Amino acid sequence: MTRQPLYNIPKGSILQLDGRDLKVSGHEEGGYSVECPETGESLTLSIERVETAIRNRNCDVISPVEDEKKKALLDYTGGIELFDKLEPDVKEIVRGRLALVLAQDELIADGFKITQRSLSRCGKHRRELLVRADRLAPDCNFLKTKRGGKMASGFDVPQGRTLAGYRDVYHQFDQNPVVLADRDHLKGRRNTEEEQRLAPWQERFIQYVLERWLELKQPPFAGVYRLAKDVFHRSAHEIAQQPNFPSLTTVRNEKNAINEVAVEIGRGGHRHAMNKHGAGSTDVRALAFGEEFEWDQCLLSIFTAGDGKVRAEIVDPQEAPQELADHELRRCWLNVIIDVATREVLGWILSESADADHSKALLRMATRDKTKEKVRYGCKQDPVPAVRPAHSLADNGSATRNADVYAGQLGMGMTVKTARAHQPLDKQIVERLFGTLQWDVLNFLPGYTGSRPGELTGYDPKGSAKITHDDLYKTLTRYFIDEYPFRPHLGTGMNGATPRQKSEQARSLYGPIKSPLQRDRILHLGVKVDATATPEGVKAFNIPFNSNELQDFRAGKAKKVTVHLDPDDLRKIYVTAAGSKEVVPVNLSMTVFKDLTLEEAIEIMEAATKSNPTVRALHAEQLKDARARRARESGFFPDSRDPANYQKIEKLRQRAAKLIQVEKRPISYVGDTAGPGQLMSRLNTAGAIPARASGHNQTASMPPDTGTSKPLEAKTVRAAPESGAVSRADTNDIKTMTFGPIKDSKL
Repeated sequence: MTRQPLYNIPKGSILQLDGRDLKVSGHEEGGYSVECPETGESLTLSIERVETAIRNRNCDVISPVEDEKKKALLDYTGGIELFDKLEPDVKEIVRGRLALVLAQDELIADGFKITQRSLSRCGKHRRELLVRADRLAPDCNFLKTKRGGKMASGFDVPQGRTLAGYRDVYHQFDQNPVVLADRDHLKGRRNTEEEQRLAPWQERFIQYVLERWLELKQPPFAGVYRLAKDVFHRSAHEIAQQPNFPSLTTVRNEKNAINEVAVEIGRGGHRHAMNKHGAGSTDVRALAFGEEFEWDQCLLSIFTAGDGKVRAEIVDPQEAPQELADHELRRCWLNVIIDVATREVLGWILSESADADHSKALLRMATRDKTKEKVRYGCKQDPVPAVRPAHSLADNGSATRNADVYAGQLGMGMTVKTARAHQPLDKQIVERLFGTLQWDVLNFLPGYTGSRPGELTGYDPKGSAKITHDDLYKTLTRYFIDEYPFRPHLGTGMNGATPRQKSEQARSLYGPIKSPLQRDRILHLGVKVDATATPEGVKAFNIPFNSNELQDFRAGKAKKVTVHLDPDDLRKIYVTAAGSKEVVPVNLSMTVFKDLTLEEAIEIMEAATKSNPTVRALHAEQLKDARARRARESGFFPDSRDPANYQKIEKLRQRAAKLIQVEKRPISYVGDTAGPGQLMSRLNTAGAIPARASGHNQTASMPPDTGTSKPLEAKTVRAAPESGAVSRADTNDIKTMTFGPIKDSKL
């Protein structure tokens, strides 16, 4: 059994379905045969499919009569279909003419027999027409009443023939007031194929100029036009057909007719055109507070300085501090993290560069309480509470796309999502915040640089920089705590509610938020330091920590460990070691630092060492005098001017020389020896010192001096011949040596 259709869809109707216009070409059993004029595709749609789409308001049926009427209307008005598309001054004219047409309908309904002559000036129905029209549109002042003795300007009512034409065309196009507007824009030549205003080569020249103008180099239009005339080739036939080039105004009119987006793509590039004219996202990406956050970095358009005096200095790269100096003139990076569902700003950090360390500091700020910033900078409202975010969305910048930051986020249990490069629409919420901050805050501060280079031609931002980095951070902190959460937000899903109102609504609908874990913050988002565990504990940044668990962990001997420290809370750290799965909690030993951050603790220690040089020199002199007085009064140090106090070392050296003295023996000689019983005989000539070389004088060897007797006097003898002994030598060559009696042994 064939089902009868519910809706009347005649042949030739247009079905606007699934974003396409499908023309009904015929009826088939159980469906409709349709064609797509754009693609030429033919298909059959079932009756259920079409009727379901109509009930769900996904399909509009345009009958052939309505389609023809719409085409006729667009052709008559030049493409204008709705009254709202008219210009404001044209709307006023159409409103007056509509009042005249409605006044004519009232006269006919009341039984008046109106004609073109009766509606013209001096006609019998003219006055009645103006009275009724003035009652319908009193602002038009059809009666032109006098004011202050002068004739007031009113609506210029035409003659009866024109008034009748207004009424006829109004009813011809189903009482659409658009047809009452003037059609001056349709006057002149219509540029049909039969009647062209420009020759074909002139059209080609215009296209040539526009092609060269739509370049990424962005050449000037007038310059391209002048040079194109010199290089454009024309044949003799084309010159005879039309010798003149199109004027600059004609080419400019064609240029102005090009779509603005197409011009932006041609001269600015696809990426710039997408960021400027691309359709924004209107989806609600998060509902609960802390469900998803976006974060990004921006170089602020403002110069900051310390005292406004120091403008340049020589900096050693090896000794340059990492933190911002008070007198340093520079532009700072702002790192911001914002909640998507409520638009609450969870954290903000000023830094000298966009890197991984400041990204982790930004995550730590989002997961901790910000009451300390409120008290320090005098904020009046409560800051946003600490939260454990679930989803992270950032771009491909080096500050967020690195292993250290990804590891910290995954360790905290976050889901990491990366946006596309050069696509600000992927994270439009945080990108919009930078623009709001610039125009609401930075634009009014000294040192503002403008939104682009060279925008402020008469203003010197560097010379006008007065506020310090801390002053800028104070201004931003007050803005993010006291102002931004309480201003109406018109973003997607906000509907004019404030971020604080939206956060309260999200907590009431989706329950309390998740609290962050301090242990995970320290291990995954904290700072790591290599140290050695000793009986005194462990030191990180010269701050002592110790606990019983640490002493049990090191087992009585020094151990290399890694310290995990939260720079925002020094009360507790965690210690790990290579090869061990244990995570040891360690407490702060120096309780004076328990309420300070790591930066504040380091500043206190630096302030203690970097004192006034003049005061330190005075203290050093006083210390020197006190030490000298104590040394003199002890009696341990004698007078340095007495020579007797410098003899102790010499005496000790002499005593040491006696202790290390070694006995010396004469060198043995190979030759004749004394006979038995003649060794100690002084008259024995064999006791003389023999010599190997004849003719050489030698000195007799003496025994060592013991200090108890006078040394023996050496006698010079002449050496004996080598061939014989002394006793066999010539007695003339040897002197007789005489010695005294031996009393003591010389050995």
